This record gives sequence, C-alpha cells and structure tokens, in this order.
Amino acid sequence: MYLIFFGVGVGFVLLTLVIGRVMEAEVASVSFLSPTLIAVFLAVTGGLGLILTPRFYGTVGDVVVFAISAASGFLIATALNNFVIKPLHRLAGTNTFDRQEVVGQIAEVTAKIPSGGYGKVKYNVEGSIVSGPAKCEDNQEINVGECVEITRVEDKTYYVMRRN
Repeated sequence: MYLIFFGVGVGFVLLTLVIGRVMEAEVASVSFLSPTLIAVFLAVTGGLGLILTPRFYGTVGDVVVFAISAASGFLIATALNNFVIKPLHRLAGTNTFDRQEVVGQIAEVTAKIPSGGYGKVKYNVEGSIVSGPAKCEDNQEINVGECVEITRVEDKTYYVMRRN
C-alpha cells in the first residue's frame, strides 16, 4: 500500500513538473484539494510508510505507522500550501495590471520618437517601472526626456501626446 502511495505521489509530482500544472484547477475553490497537494500527501505518506514499516515491524501496529505517515503527509502538504504555494499565488497577482488602465498617465520618453515612427516610453505602475514602444498620436517628433501623456494602448504600443 505504501509503495503504491509513494509511486502515485512521486509520479504525479514529476508529471506536473514536466508537463506544467497539469489539472491544477482547484476543485470547488478548495485549495487543499489541488492535485499537487494530493500528490505531495501521497508521496510523503507512502515514503514515510516505506521507511517506518520495516523499522517498527512487530513492535508498533500497522495502524500507528499509517497514522504517523498520514499525519506527516498532511503536515508537509499543509506547510507547502501555506508557505510556498499561497505566497507565490499572491506574488503573481501583484505584478499584473491592465495596460488600458494607464491611459491618461504621464510617461517619460526614453528613446526618441521620430515623426511618424516609434520610440520608447517608461512610466511607473504601483512602484514598478514599465516601458514599451510608443508612437506619437499627431506624428510629431518627441525627444528623449520629454514628458508625454498616454492616450491609448493598442497591440502593446503606447500612443502618446506631448504634454502642454
């Protein structure tokens, strides 16, 4: 039984690493039912059961070995969820923004925008510097260091106007 738990758990962990987040959709928004955490639980329970069973054969009942193995698997999976997975999900959500929300924001030209051509601008979003290609709305030349206003964003290009 422990060998099966261990094999299934390790196999699924390797499969998720290779294929990348296979079936990582959380079941009914309950994060502890994620396939990765179930695989970790199975791998730890099976691995510890394989280690403890021969050491305590005949001295401690199989039920006690299973209880220790399962409790350890649960604790490791819970710790992984609370100290690794949840913080990583929170961090991933903080660095995303909708480019359309920057319309009206002031940016600085970092690469000259030639008349009718493309240059580059940078601006600040929640403390992070973001840069990207820019084109002047009225096809004027804008020099490096000038401040512009972002008027729209299309295909990751910032359309800007010189500030008055």
